[in-house]
Amino acid sequence: MVTDGIFKSMTDPTRRRILQVLLQNELGVSELVNVLDAPQSTVSRHLKSLREAGLVDARQSGTSATYYPIRSQNGSNGNNGTDHDLRVRVLDWSAAQELPSSLKSRLDDVLRSRQTDSDAFFSQVAHRWDAMRTDCFGTSFHLDALTALLPSDWTVVDVGCGTGYLLPLLSRRFANVIAVDPVDEMLDVSRARLKDESASKVTFRKGAASNLPIDDDACDLCIASLVLHHEPVPPDALEEFCRILKPGGQVLIIEQEAHTLTAFHDMMQDRWWGFDRSELSSQLNKSGFEDCQTHDLHSVAPAKAPSIDAPGLFALTGRKP
Repeated sequence: MVTDGIFKSMTDPTRRRILQVLLQNELGVSELVNVLDAPQSTVSRHLKSLREAGLVDARQSGTSATYYPIRSQNGSNGNNGTDHDLRVRVLDWSAAQELPSSLKSRLDDVLRSRQTDSDAFFSQVAHRWDAMRTDCFGTSFHLDALTALLPSDWTVVDVGCGTGYLLPLLSRRFANVIAVDPVDEMLDVSRARLKDESASKVTFRKGAASNLPIDDDACDLCIASLVLHHEPVPPDALEEFCRILKPGGQVLIIEQEAHTLTAFHDMMQDRWWGFDRSELSSQLNKSGFEDCQTHDLHSVAPAKAPSIDAPGLFALTGRKP
């Protein structure tokens, strides 16, 4: 029985020490050998007994294994569903025992050596770490994480949603999303981008930034990313942003810096040559917003060098009183 195995495991001082050490840090067999100052065969034999008792388990990485204590088995939370089972009690007791100074000293040495190995690894891959991280996690997980700072029950409008590149993120994070664009083809592409269950949170509406098909005081956050330089009268759009937001609602505008880049302007079919950030901030304030602030955007260079120079970007935020 597992219970017998647990009691038997705790009768041996070496197994108790292994358990104490693993409750401090997950370790591999060779690391445990150094900490316990014991032969590998001895450590392996005791680890086998602890695994059979359900007190520790191991995760495999290649040919090596890392051992760690487990507090429950098969999702069990206790014998009667209201109290800790014997396994948890044993682990709690072991964790409360003071680790002998000799073991603690050797454990510290092992962990320092591990840190040295880690530092050596990162020193070797520093020049390609960005590419490795991007290959594993993509380029926008930071943005995904930052949106977790905002309330999930918000209603968010993406004005001029275009191809909907923001919609997967917004629909995962917020309760309701309204995607607005004046071009049918852009809305079609946006719809096609959403393929999971979060698509049900998104409502698509055709309309211009200066005449949004949204009720008054309906949204918590209004996002207008690279939209205003296409608008005939940008102040009209700013007033619309204020109208649709609830009191206390916020606006996030991303825009081009004022520029004289003719080739870029012609290629993008822009109506405006970017904006002076202080003037746009003043217009936002006149449209009914307070706490209007501009923010630098230090964009990462594109993976492929553009054939045409592009202007810098900045962000503008404000809050409806």
